[in-house]
Amino acid sequence: MKRFIKILIIFTIGLFGLAFVIDHIISTKLQKLTTSLMFAGWNDIYSGKINSDIIIMGNSRAWAQYNPLILDSILNVNSYNLGIDGSPINRQIIKYNTYQRFNIKPKYIIQNIDMITIAIHGGYQREQFFPYFFDDSLKTAISHYEHFNVLEKYIPCFRYIGYNVVKQSLGIGNTQKENIIKGYKGNDTNEWDGKKHNEQKEIHYGQDSMALSLFDKYLSKAHAENIKVIFVYAPIYIGATQKVKNIEGMYAMYDSIAKKYDIPILDYNYDPISYDTAYFYNATHLNKTGSELFTTKLAHDIDSLGIMK
Repeated sequence: MKRFIKILIIFTIGLFGLAFVIDHIISTKLQKLTTSLMFAGWNDIYSGKINSDIIIMGNSRAWAQYNPLILDSILNVNSYNLGIDGSPINRQIIKYNTYQRFNIKPKYIIQNIDMITIAIHGGYQREQFFPYFFDDSLKTAISHYEHFNVLEKYIPCFRYIGYNVVKQSLGIGNTQKENIIKGYKGNDTNEWDGKKHNEQKEIHYGQDSMALSLFDKYLSKAHAENIKVIFVYAPIYIGATQKVKNIEGMYAMYDSIAKKYDIPILDYNYDPISYDTAYFYNATHLNKTGSELFTTKLAHDIDSLGIMK
């Protein structure tokens, strides 16, 4: 019996060690990916080499629509897009706080605001955090929303089971390489997809009280650090804007927050871009042509504000 227990212990330790090695290989390879939108931004953050004057904050309507190269060329700055896919303000702030721990603080934040900003969500693409479990601060922050179980937290390799990122890390299968420039990925398709828009009768804007509290603390911290914030309503197709229920309430909510911290607001919801589907690939996202036109307008409008030193 004792011999059996001894063999079982040795086998368990060996299995645990093998899992640790495999975990290390997968995580290390994902930490080097520069052609995956899910990981490229995080890897740039942990490299500690971003150190930009301007940080662009938001969800997919940030990373798909704000081209840092255009901002840099017009405003003579160094900008970076920290947009995080499918994520309201709770995840956006986690990514920004991680950025600040490894990079110098920015002088300006361009904060995209829209219908889903003021909400609390988790679960979507949760695997993007897996390679960085060495960072206890990040793991603690995301655990409030992602609800990792004990096995995922403490057993090496377990969290990767069932996720395609394992194939991606090992270069197995047809893994698409994405052209990512300073966190920005323009969508080359010029084909309009209005299916979801046509099916949606109305759009509700987020006003979650916990999210509002997080947003306020984030802006208060930026204000205390003398970081100038600019709110931007990036263009969405006018048909979608017209479906936002009580849009006046959404405007009033953001106006109140902006007034508290003396934040300028640039609104492109009714810009001529918003009336032409040629600039969109769906009702809420500009294609590459639209994003470049929008970013050029934005850069000139920011310049006109006279707040860039």
